[in-house]
Formats: sequence, structure tokens, C-alpha cells
Amino acid sequence: MSEKNDNNDLNILEDASIGETPSPAPETGVTPQRELSLFDDESELERELSEKAAKRERAKNTLVGVICGLAGMLLGIVLTLIVVDRVVANKGDAPMEGLTRLRTIKNMGQYDSSLFSELLMRIDTLHFGDTPTTEELTNAAAHAMVDSVGDRYAAYFSNEEYNEYTSSMNGNYKRGVGISVYAPGDDGALIHRVFEGTFADEAGLKGGDIILALDGVSVIGLTMDEMTDLIAGDAGTTVDFTVKRGDETLTMPVMRGDVYIKRVEYFMLEGGVGYLHVVSFTGDAENEFKAAIGALEAEGAASLIIDLRDNPGGSLTTVVNMCDYMLPECTIASMSGKTTDPTEYFTSDADMCELPFVVLVNGDSASASEIFAGAMQDNGRAAIIGTRTFGKGIVQTTFTLRDGHGYLKLTTDAYFTPNGTSLSGTGITPDVVVELPEELQYADVYTLYTDYLNSDTQLLAAIDYLKANN
Repeated sequence: MSEKNDNNDLNILEDASIGETPSPAPETGVTPQRELSLFDDESELERELSEKAAKRERAKNTLVGVICGLAGMLLGIVLTLIVVDRVVANKGDAPMEGLTRLRTIKNMGQYDSSLFSELLMRIDTLHFGDTPTTEELTNAAAHAMVDSVGDRYAAYFSNEEYNEYTSSMNGNYKRGVGISVYAPGDDGALIHRVFEGTFADEAGLKGGDIILALDGVSVIGLTMDEMTDLIAGDAGTTVDFTVKRGDETLTMPVMRGDVYIKRVEYFMLEGGVGYLHVVSFTGDAENEFKAAIGALEAEGAASLIIDLRDNPGGSLTTVVNMCDYMLPECTIASMSGKTTDPTEYFTSDADMCELPFVVLVNGDSASASEIFAGAMQDNGRAAIIGTRTFGKGIVQTTFTLRDGHGYLKLTTDAYFTPNGTSLSGTGITPDVVVELPEELQYADVYTLYTDYLNSDTQLLAAIDYLKANN
């Protein structure tokens, strides 16, 4: 829920529906979307796959997104919180609350564009040789201008780039097959995971297979981008995977197409404890989360472990609704800044899941994950177990540019926990701090619960906590 004075008209759009470009906003040029985005400082590869892919190679999907619909979960985490702002009023309509408080440009003419126009004219008329089109030059200039702002989260998107960006953020991956894979090494590229129900799963690929060649082209010596370019392709076409599985070498055709990766995975542990791994707060995470809790209750779960480790964030509407599902009537989070004045509050109602639970976090739990964990901690609803979260609390707003010229994303706001705490640079300190064993420090959550369930000290501490307190 959202609450602003005595009137709330915040219209929040779920990530899965943002694949279609919103209509350009008249006059103010604001598209109904705000976004909190950050990148893992510990991973230079992740920065390449996020910053560079988002700013300079936007026509491509991110590292694993092209391949399997799990962008950044394996080689670095793109941490994003997307919220949707109010729909912009048309000329003549009554101004909508919130938008009238934006600092808008009253006189666009004060920004002299004559230099830009003259450069375009002279290049177009005087350059000898192959000359980029005006659209290509304008697009390049827009990227360069936004890059020069010094805001690492700012970005310019053409309409096509924005569609691809939002599609990948929503968990809907085009031209994929359904795997997560490591970068090629001297022996090939190791498939980390094959996602259930995807084209790769149906074709028979398995986690642990080593990719040797794609359509007969060896992957040894290729970069990740070069390999993903070989895997990606038009929906309905196939790519031949040659893989090593044990002592066998197998070749199998795999269909390409749209891939959606489930956001919530769950199973029962011993002692009536239900386990949920929330991969991200995007796509259909809210419904999957509620369905998973219902299924676990049907299997006899008396308590829950909600695992947000490595969760990069996602949609504000999703995390608020999931918090609402687990909380009594209280404040979930607040937001203030350039586009929210006065402060906007997000609240829950009295209806809630009554099961006791704990929340697992780590240094890669961020954005929406921190909103969830902070709401539970500040309201005394659940213990937080693990290590300190990433710590990022600034929000980016995406503006629709006039005349269909694309989208501009800038840092505009900050969010806070129910107690008014900013998480930027600090994160959330767990109630129970537990480190993983050194040999498991870099294992992802899927690997932990599939291969090291009995060695996951954080999970074991969560189980012990539930036993001792319920």
C-alpha cells in the first residue's frame, strides 16, 4: 500500500508488464517509472555486463540474460528496484498529485541547442566518406552526454534499447535457451544450471555439461559476449550444442525462444521448516511467493526460512505486496527526494501470513531485498540472519523524452526503512551474524542448497533459531 497525506494515487506497474514501451509523457516528459539500481563493486565483470551493456551495448542482453534469463546472478548481480510513478496528465487535464511537485523546465529555450544543431548539419553536409545517419549521431551524442553527468546509475535509452532493458529486468529473456553458464575456459564453458521447463531442459542439457562448440564453432578462446552471440538467435531457430558429459561427447539441437525463469524456489526441510529462495523481486515473484507458502503449509510447514541471499532487488510493488503479506498493519518503507515531496510512505494492512519465519541475507542482498529485510527487522516480525547487506538507498527516475526520442534515467530520490534509516553505505546488520565457511564464500545459493545443504552455516543457524524460538 502507498500512503501520501489523505490521498494516494500511486500507480505501480509490475515488472512483467513493462516490456511494451509506455506512451511518451507530454509536457513534463516523465514516464511512470522510478528505479533504484546498483552494481556489485566487487565484480568488475559484473560492471562490464551491467554498465557497459546498459550504456554502450544495449542492443545485447546482459551476460546470462541472453542465455538463460538469470542476468547477473552468476557472475555479478544487477541490483535493481523498479517503481512506477504517476501517469502524466494530458494537456487540459487537472494536474496529478506528485507530478506537479517535480522541478520541471519552464522554458526549454534557455538551453541553447544551436551548437548541437550546427554540428549535425556540418557533419551531414561536409563530411567526406561514410557518414552515420542523423539518428545514429544523435543517439551517440545522447549516450555521451548522460555518461558525462558522473552519475553511475544514469543512462540514456533509445526506444528499442529501453524495451530490451526492461524485458531483461523483468525476467523475460528473448532469443534464449534456459541455462546459466560460466565464461569459456581452456576446456570449454561449464553449464552451471539448466532451468526446469526451458528449451535447454527439454533438449537434454544438464548442469555440469561442458560446452565445447556451438553450431560447430569452438567456444575455447571466446569471450562471454562472443559465446552468447552464438547461443542467442531468433525464436524458433535452433543452435547445436556440442558438450562433454563425463567421458561422452554429445551434440544436441536446442530451440531458441522466449525464456522466463521462476523467481521463487521452495522445498521442505526436516522439522516442519519450509524453505523459500526468492531469486529476485521481479516477474511474477509475488504470486510465486504466495503460492509457495501455500504449498509449504499444505505440506505441513510450521515455520519458514525466506532466503534473500544474492537477491539483487526488483519491483517496489512486488516487494511491498510481499511485505504486506507477511506483516501486520505497519510501515514498510518510505521514499523522499526530488520526485517525492513530502515523503511517501508504503504501508501494510492487518491481514498477514501467521507463520513464524526468519530471513537470510548476505552482502549481495540489496535494494528490494533490503526493503524486505528492513521492514521485518524494524517491525520486529522476523530475525535477520547472515551477513551485512549491500547497502544502497538511492532511487533512479526514468523520464520519457519528447517526440519519442527515448528515455533518460537519473538518480532522483532515496528510500528509508520504517525507522527512517538510510541504508546507503551501511546496509542492514543482521540480528544474528553468521559467516559461511571459507570454502563456500563464493558459492551461489543454488549451489549451496543443492550440493552443500548440510554445510551451509547460515541456513543451519536459521533452522536452529526457529527451533529455539518457536
